[in-house]
Amino acid sequence: MKIYVVGIHTGAGKTHFSAAFCEAFGYDYFKLIQAGSPKDSDFVAKFSPKTYIFKEGVFMQTPASPHAGKKLENLSYKGLELTLPQSENLLIETAGGLFTPLDEKTTMIDYIVTFKHPCVLVGRYYLGSINHTLLSLKALDSREIPLIALVMMGERDEHFDSFIQSYAKVKIVHLPFFTESDFKAKSTECKKAFDSIL
Repeated sequence: MKIYVVGIHTGAGKTHFSAAFCEAFGYDYFKLIQAGSPKDSDFVAKFSPKTYIFKEGVFMQTPASPHAGKKLENLSYKGLELTLPQSENLLIETAGGLFTPLDEKTTMIDYIVTFKHPCVLVGRYYLGSINHTLLSLKALDSREIPLIALVMMGERDEHFDSFIQSYAKVKIVHLPFFTESDFKAKSTECKKAFDSIL
């Protein structure tokens, strides 16, 4: 099974979740586009060293929106021509949010629509996250992109959860951010939560 990991915005916690999920379920990891260093794949390799990591679809040195980095570095690629690795169990981490540019003409969600697989939407709790979460859920639903679950990173906010569940009726999985000392425990929590979903 191929699964996209998408975010409600940049810095939502996609890479933290990816490391925990790959460790828990033995998935391979692929970063569609990497802008800047250190690489997200380095983080995954550090926490989940048994995970097989494919070379990213595109790498750019510039830590910026890919369409800007592409121009600054004179890179030549077309976003919708990037190919996914051959793997029976592959986690595909996108960059930024759903509408983050992939190149000058397309966004992450355009790629997902073109090469459709189920996705996990990752968010974190902050003022404004309800709006960003609902907009992201609506974007996925309107394009008929299957949603496995909404994963919320960080300390649980009951007010957020109750509103999102009431309004959007989606499954919410909670995963605190982790350190090296508690990664195994958090990965186990992740596995328990998704065992009943997948």
